[in-house]
Formats: sequence, C-alpha cells, structure tokens
Amino acid sequence: MSGNVVITGLGACTGFAENASELWEHVKGAPHPQPLSRWEMGAQEFAEKASIEALKDAKLWDNDRVVGSNLDRIGCTISASKPLFDQENILAPDVIQQVLCERLGLEGERRNVIAACATGAYAVALGASWIDQGLCDVVLAGSVEPRAHPLIEAGFRRMGVISSEQAMRPFDLHRTGFVLGAGAGVVVLESRSHAAQRNARIKAVLSGWGWGADTHSAVAFNSNGARIAQVIRQALKRSGLSPEKIQHVNAHGTATRLNDWIETQALIKAFGLHADRLMISGTKSATGHLLGAAGSVELVLTVQALNAQYVLPTRHLEEQDSSCPLDYTPRHGHPADFEHAMSLSFGFGGPIGALIVSQA
Repeated sequence: MSGNVVITGLGACTGFAENASELWEHVKGAPHPQPLSRWEMGAQEFAEKASIEALKDAKLWDNDRVVGSNLDRIGCTISASKPLFDQENILAPDVIQQVLCERLGLEGERRNVIAACATGAYAVALGASWIDQGLCDVVLAGSVEPRAHPLIEAGFRRMGVISSEQAMRPFDLHRTGFVLGAGAGVVVLESRSHAAQRNARIKAVLSGWGWGADTHSAVAFNSNGARIAQVIRQALKRSGLSPEKIQHVNAHGTATRLNDWIETQALIKAFGLHADRLMISGTKSATGHLLGAAGSVELVLTVQALNAQYVLPTRHLEEQDSSCPLDYTPRHGHPADFEHAMSLSFGFGGPIGALIVSQA
C-alpha cells in the first residue's frame, strides 16, 4: 500500500456546522429536518474558517500564524469551482486562493482546480501529487462553495435536478433531486517523513487517488458507468489494494434519477461480487449538495468515519430503488470494522474523482 501522503488535519465550515466536529454530529444524527439552514457567509470566510481549523487540528497553527514547517514548502489548493459573485462584481475563482495564501503566509505551490462537483477530490489529488513529487512537505487541500447564485440555482431547476420536496433521498425509489448547500472542507496533507519529524498524529493515510473524465455528455455520464469504474480502478492500483480491501464508500449520491443508477452500475463494475459487501453512505442526504465543496467535505466525513469505525446513514432512504441493489445504509448508521474507505465525486461536464483513505 502506498503510504507517502498522510492526513494530519481536518477542517469544515458549512451552512449547518461551524466545524468538523459539528459536521460529524449533524450527519450522524441529523438533528433537524430539511430544509437545511444557510449562513449568509461568503466563500472567503468559509475557506478561512475551515483552513485554520485544519491547521490547528494538525498542530501547525499557533498565535495566529503557521508553525512547524517552512512556509515555502507548504502548498495550497483550496479551490472554487466557478466564478464568485461579489455584489455587482464577478471574481475569478482563484481569488480565494490568493487571499487565503496571503492571510496564512503560505509561499509554496498554489493552484485553483476547476472540476465542477469533483473539484474537492481533484484538489486533494493534486496536493498529494505535489508531495509525491517532492515539491511540498505540507499541502492545504480542499474546496469551497458559497450559496449558489440565483442564476445557477435557476439553471439547476430548469434541468430538473433540484428536489421538489426539499429533501434528498439518494438511491430511493421516490428521489426527486438534490438540495443546495454551501461551505468548505479542508484537509492537511503531509509527507509521512515530515509528519514523523514533528511527531504529528496521523489521522489517515491517503493511500490512493484517481481522476478522470467522462465526455459522454455535458450534463450526464455514460449509462454503463464504465468510465467511473475505470477511475475507481486507477485509485485502487495506486493504493496497491485489491477491490476486496475496500469496505466503506462515501457515495456521490445526488438523489437524481440517473446519477444514482449510474453510480450503482459503476460500483458493481469496479468491485464485482464484492460490491454486495460494501457499506455505502450517501451523506448528501444530510448535508445537501455542496457542489464544488462536496468532494472535500465528504472526504472529511470519510476520514472521520474511518477513525470512529462508524458507517454514516443515508437519510430519507425509505424505499430503496430495486435498480440500486447495494447496501446504502438506510436511515440509521452503525458501528463497523474497516481499514480502508473510498470517497467518490462526479461533476457536470464529466470530471470524476476517487480518493482512498486507510488507517495509519
């Protein structure tokens, strides 16, 4: 198993949870019904709160500054997936990255990744590649999505992918689409040797990652799920793990009619008979769809699940669609024993990301 890149810090800030601990408790117990509350918070504030939490969690933040590493060896790829609307102005997505690096004093590699709803997964994979190449010792990686601009929300409504009942039901026979969310998720990636030098607590190993695209359509994936399955196999190959070693999957699970079925087909193709033994969570059922921030927030949840040895529930899954025949952990989560887990992300236009985390 590849083990050069480790995760030493987690951070999250969303419209319903101010930090990663609150995020976990909300998704585990879903204390309030839909619709989700939304903070009127901008992308910069979401990203800064999540980033500083992750740095504190990794013991790399003290007295309002980064410590424990050379600033020119700390990279940053906190990415926004689309232009940002600031009153009457439209800002480039990489403005958030620029402001964040200036605020934190980071001087290493930096880049904004745009990959629709797979942006978070792509950003983490990019950060991991910088560490693998020896360009960075530490990378602050993740993504951010503010509340959707009315024009963007209107576009989704025209496509028919917004829930008509303000509740997400991934893999349910009566699913009607997703509920929009907002927030940011951030992880601190670190080379194992750098983490060892400072006696850092390793939360998980980022043992594998894969990224790719399905250019079948601007808004839909090929119905056979083959390209998604190929990206999953790419992540498995990088990790050195056989499909049977993956026990838990945080699914993309958008509660749209086509996506859930295609994702199921992809899992069956990638894992074969083992697909029936996967313990799968559709956490968007509790968080809403955070669009560009979804992949990073769901990676935070996947690492938390691995550490807690607990499989999170797919809320509102009452009557499972027979064409989605896998174990999607309906309504209630449960304790479990697993060493490896995968987080999946897809996006309009075809980007696909798969991240595998393993116990340290």
